[in-house]
Amino acid sequence: MKVPLLWRTLCLAVIAVIHLVAQERWPWIYVGGWAAYQNNIQSADFQSLPNAFRCGPNYTTGTGGVGSLGLLATYPLSDPLAIEFRVGYAPLSGRLFRNETIGNTADIGGSNQTTPVEAMHELFTSFPALVAEPSIGALLFHRVRLGFGVRLSYIIGNRFEQVETLTQPDYVFYLPDSSRQRNRTDGAVGNLYRGQFHLSLSAGVDFPLTPELTLTPELRYYYSLVPVTRDVSWQISPIAIGASLRYALYPPPPPRYLFDTVYVRDTSTIALVGLEREEIALLERQEKTDRRQERIGEQPVIYSTTTITERYQRRTPRPALLALDVTARPLRADGTPLDSIERVVIEETEVEESFPLLPYVFFPEGSSMLELSRLVLLEPPDTATFDEKRLPPATLEIYRHLLNIVGSRMRRNPAAKLTLVGTNSAVGIEAGNLALSQARAEAVRNYLTRVWGIEQSRIAIRARNLPASPSNNATPEGQEENRRVEILSNVPEILRPVTIATVSVTSNPPLVELVPQVQSEAGIAQWQATIEQDGKPLRSLRGDSATLEPYRWNVAEPPYPKLDRPIEVTYTVRDRTGQTLDKSLALDVQQLTVRQKRFEQRDDKRIDRLSLIVFDFNKAELTPIHRQLLGEIKSRIEPRSKVVIAGYADRSGDPDYNRELARRRCIEVQRALGLADATILPKGSDELLYDNSTPEGRSYCRTVQITIETPIANGSTR
Repeated sequence: MKVPLLWRTLCLAVIAVIHLVAQERWPWIYVGGWAAYQNNIQSADFQSLPNAFRCGPNYTTGTGGVGSLGLLATYPLSDPLAIEFRVGYAPLSGRLFRNETIGNTADIGGSNQTTPVEAMHELFTSFPALVAEPSIGALLFHRVRLGFGVRLSYIIGNRFEQVETLTQPDYVFYLPDSSRQRNRTDGAVGNLYRGQFHLSLSAGVDFPLTPELTLTPELRYYYSLVPVTRDVSWQISPIAIGASLRYALYPPPPPRYLFDTVYVRDTSTIALVGLEREEIALLERQEKTDRRQERIGEQPVIYSTTTITERYQRRTPRPALLALDVTARPLRADGTPLDSIERVVIEETEVEESFPLLPYVFFPEGSSMLELSRLVLLEPPDTATFDEKRLPPATLEIYRHLLNIVGSRMRRNPAAKLTLVGTNSAVGIEAGNLALSQARAEAVRNYLTRVWGIEQSRIAIRARNLPASPSNNATPEGQEENRRVEILSNVPEILRPVTIATVSVTSNPPLVELVPQVQSEAGIAQWQATIEQDGKPLRSLRGDSATLEPYRWNVAEPPYPKLDRPIEVTYTVRDRTGQTLDKSLALDVQQLTVRQKRFEQRDDKRIDRLSLIVFDFNKAELTPIHRQLLGEIKSRIEPRSKVVIAGYADRSGDPDYNRELARRRCIEVQRALGLADATILPKGSDELLYDNSTPEGRSYCRTVQITIETPIANGSTR
């Protein structure tokens, strides 16, 4: 059956169109420019600008014809969509106007008729502006352009001129200068929104001039979203009639690529430790690509040749080297080296330390509950085993047992009596609250009577506002210290410092630095070290680092050597292949205990560390209790004794002032002891002895510490 000629012709035409479309090159971007006549439609509702007087009706409308031009770029997204970006110059200048009948005047000629007098109010604006306008559009039927977008205008000038002009009749003038105009004002529009934002709608028709060049007449409307100024109601919505000119830029035809790959390989052999079996490793791989380009007709052809160079290593296993050595270096306490080490000497020294009692019980604001203080409170059965000599040799720990120490001493001294003075901070809820002061003193008394069985008749109660020697009540810390109960006694023994005798241990040398030296081809996987005496561990170290750092052993730090037997130091290392190696060294030990030194009549020394009862806030004067204690301390000082007097202060106040206060406290103590050659160390608040966040910590910092070092020759004892 023969196909009709019409159908045959139609099929050939369709095939030709498909072929042409397949071969067609589409522009990747259009560039060009635009120009338009722009009518700026003014929409307003105001009488006058703030800096321009006017008495007519409100402006409501206006126009303004201006020229605008700029550049554009159009990027096709797909058929028919495209995005476009325009920049240029498009003023928003214009004219607001309003006609007004301001009165009537008699007709010329003497008739009795009148003619209305009309005036035109005009506001001329000059708003030159730079614009940027992104939009998205569609090209319908390959000719009709429709677009939607936004325009951002930046106003670079803001001048205005306002005038009122008589329009009719022509024989009427304004007095006194017979002018037909008045209220002429010019200036700058204030509070201007320089950034104007418009929605844009556009329509146009393309007229191709050449295959690359297209002329498009177009109509554009811009709807204002931002008022002109903050002062009045006023918006500008332009309508533009103009044309754009686009030039199509086509991408080059895609190149044709021809690829080729060449391999170059090299292999070397090496023996390594730590390998279980032979292996081949890739050491280096480099790729280098050379390209050259030729053109066949309009299409470029790129020849790409990649050369891959690989370098391999054949690895065979061999045993790993592992070596270990350990040395010991003596050091002073500051870490500087000593010459040599023959033995480690452990020496005991008798130390008697005195801890003052702070006779204050501090309470939280507005409270008289003893349970809220930081003191340790016992129950009656616990008092049978309480012994102040067994307390930890630490000032604040001893203070926490203040009431237990006082209760225990009151039991031992039936003739002793107490006076408890309750105080308050005299500010806020405590101002003038003597009942609170009374309740605080009663809480302390009740504890002593209930727990320690002290007869109530032996305890007197007093209440006052601020203490007799208050802290600085202008600060929160001073107020905290003034909320207290002060303990007074007729027997000095009740509030005497707590004295605890201990033995201080020192070593010579103070530090021993253990230095391991390791050689390991395979690398260290794990190591450990032990310091032992007679099979009992003193230190144990371990790690998995690749390098072993020197270890500084503080010999006198517990646990320390206690026998006249050698110390054995052993290091063990294991490398990554599983090999293990040990290395040991021994250090001789000599013990110089207090008993041994006395028995062998060796030279010895006794150390007394004593602290005065704390000074009052910002005071350096010695109290009678201070002088009594200093008299006892003076009896401990012998002609060969070395005495160091160190003064301290709390963190309150300036550091320079605190050092001077500490110096005065030291001088007062030195004078009372009658020592001309004592060492004075006024440290002030540069070195805080205790935690200054608590009132007792700050109070205990207001002290002077006296250290007496007395030689004991030929085993004599005091």
